[in-house]
Formats: sequence, structure tokens, C-alpha cells
Amino acid sequence: MKKKINSKLLLIAIVAIFATMFLITWVYYDLFQKQVTEELRTYAELLKDTADNNELDELVAKEAGSIYSVFGRILPSLFIIAFFLVILCMVIAHYLTRSLIVPIEKLADNLDEFGNPTDYEELIPFVQMIRRQHQDIIKNARVRQEFTANVSHELKTPLTSISGYAELIETGMASEEDTLRFAHGIHSSANRLLVLINDIIRLSELDSTEQETVMERLNLYQAAKTCVDMLGVSAEKHNVTLDLQGAECYITGNKQMMEELLYNLCDNAIRYNNPNGKVVVQVYRVPSFTYLIVEDTGIGIPKEHQERIFERFYRVDKSRSKSSGGTGLGLAIVKHIIAKHDARLELESDKGKGTKVTVIFPDTASKVFT
Repeated sequence: MKKKINSKLLLIAIVAIFATMFLITWVYYDLFQKQVTEELRTYAELLKDTADNNELDELVAKEAGSIYSVFGRILPSLFIIAFFLVILCMVIAHYLTRSLIVPIEKLADNLDEFGNPTDYEELIPFVQMIRRQHQDIIKNARVRQEFTANVSHELKTPLTSISGYAELIETGMASEEDTLRFAHGIHSSANRLLVLINDIIRLSELDSTEQETVMERLNLYQAAKTCVDMLGVSAEKHNVTLDLQGAECYITGNKQMMEELLYNLCDNAIRYNNPNGKVVVQVYRVPSFTYLIVEDTGIGIPKEHQERIFERFYRVDKSRSKSSGGTGLGLAIVKHIIAKHDARLELESDKGKGTKVTVIFPDTASKVFT
């Protein structure tokens, strides 16, 4: 960059010097020629009576020819001056280039500082954009690092259980009764491992920007009904009442993603509910928007945790989350699905008073049909 700026400034200076010298030479030559011609004409008038015509013509020709000799003598001086001016311009161009680049280099070295450390107002929007991208890159790198560490930890737990149970059975240290219990533990840990791996794979698919999301006309109420019917057994097992309210509403969405969205929200509402609790799923439409609401009477989420519950593997109560069978990835999947459908999510929750999750599909984003 320095070389380009330096060469451009030097080229401009050289062109300007020679163009200026050419123009000045041409102007002064024209003026000098006119002046000499006028003087010669005056001399000719004075001398016409004292000399014959042939002598006068020869005299005048010699004087006019001397104009070229005058400019021929000054040309070397002009070129010498031009040479020194070019050298001077090279030095000036070097320092000008340096003064132009220094603020940019300073900015590159202090990109994380607050404010706008640049002398160029035109660069401020560019600096702000670069800074946001830089912060996003750092944030994403940190999230991925945490995700990798969490995946390793989450996979290690069930694998350790499986390995421990299998070792006890293999060494013959387990009785027949213990063998059945250990086999149940191995089965449970293997199932948890499979669920965890499936969720990780699904998150990777949702993270991918290359995969195109296939949209179609969906009956959101019917999809919610299918989900409620499927989770009926789980609700009974947890002693929770599961109810669906609303009316048929059609949106444009991805069928698989909508099923995952509904399942994760309803499954969480059941898992983290209280005995004799209730889960209400509502689907309805208002002008310009379609609402999906999942509300429960469960344990609730403390205010200080509400901004982070959609992070991968983030759990409010880690012991209860693991005992309930959750992977800690369900709400992260929900967040991705909502983003891909240009929808909006609202969360209302109080500890011990339940949670209400609202997903809002705007007409402009999801092309709602009536």
C-alpha cells in the first residue's frame, strides 16, 4: 500500500512538473517571440531609409533566428531544475505517504480500543464495521471453544458410566441381580448418548449456511396438536396436564423444524414442571402476526439466567437437568429455528411461578395464510 501511494504521488508530481515547465516555456516563448518581432519591426522602420532591402532582410532573419538559440541555451537549465524538483518530490511523497499510513497502522494496532482512533472521518463507519466483525469472530471462537469443551464433558459422562458397568460385568464382580441393574444403566446411558449426539448433529446442520431451508405451507395448529398427542404419555408420566388451545393458522415454514420447535418447547415445559402442574399450548392469529405460546406452571427461570438459557449446554439447575434427561441443547436448537424463520421469541418467567414462551411469526417474514 505504501509503495502504491508513494508511486502515485510521485507520478502526479512528475507529470505536474513537466507539464508546468512545458506550458511556461511555450507561454514565454510566444511572448518573447512577439516582443522580438515588434522590436525588429521598429528597428526595420528606423533602418529602412539607411540600408537597402537585401541587407535589411538578412539582418532581420538573423535576429529572429536568435530566439531559438536563446531557448536552446536555457533548456539544460530547465532540465536540471526539473531533476532537482523530482528528487524533492520523491522525498516529500515519502513523508506524505508515511503520514497518510500512520493513522491506519495505529488503528490496526488498537482495534479493540473504544472510540474511533482514526484521523479520517470517512473511515469511521468502516472501522465500526470491522470492529463488530472482529468482536463477532472472537465471540464465535469463544462459543465454539466452550461448545467443544462442553461436548467432551457431556459425552464423557455417559461413556464413563457405560465403561464402568461393563467392566464390573466383565470381571464377574456383579451378581445376577446387579447385572440386570447394570445393563439397565448401560441402556440408559447409551440412549442419553444417542440423544446427545443427535442434538449435536442437528445443531451443526442448523449452523450450516450452505444447506437451503425448504419452506412449505404448514398448519401450525395441526402441528401443535400432533406434538401434544405425541407427548401425552410423557405428560402423564410426569403427572402434568397438557392442553392445546386456539384455531387453525397457516404459515410458511420448514415442517421438520416446526416439529422440533414444538417438541423442544413442550418437552421442556413438561420436564421442568411441578407435580400436578399444567402446560398450555396456544396457536392463534392476530392482524399481521401468528402466535405460538407454550406456558407452564413449573419451576420457572430466575431473572439472572433468562438471557443465557438459549446458549448451548447452559442449564439453570444442572442436577435436575441431567436427572430429567435433558441434553442442554433443546433451546439452542429452538433459537436457530426461530432465526431461520425470521420469527421473534419472547420469554416471561419467574422462579417458582412458571414460564411462558411466545414465538411470533410476522406476515412479512413467514407469509402467513388465512
